[in-house]
Amino acid sequence: MKLSPAKVEQLAAMLVDVLAETDGVLFQSSDPELRAAIREIMTDELEVEDRLNAEVHQLLQAYKYEITQGRLDYDTLFRRIRQRLITERKIVL
Repeated sequence: MKLSPAKVEQLAAMLVDVLAETDGVLFQSSDPELRAAIREIMTDELEVEDRLNAEVHQLLQAYKYEITQGRLDYDTLFRRIRQRLITERKIVL
C-alpha cells in the first residue's frame, strides 16, 4: 500500500470534514462511523495494486527457469502480464 495507515486516517477525516461543511450533504451516521467506512474503502482500493502485483509475481514463477537462464527478462514479463491483467479485468489504478 502506498499510503501509511495514519495518512489514510488523516484523509478520511479530512473528507468527512469537507463533506460536513458542504451544503446539501446530510450524514446518516456519526463522524467516527463515516471515517471508519471511508478508511476501509480507501484501504481496499489501495490494496488492489498490491494484490495485482502479488498475482503477477505468482504467475511469473512458471517462467522462473527461463528467467534465470537469461532467455526472458523478468521486468519486461512483469510489465506485460500486469498490463494484460489490468486490461482483462478493467482495473483502474
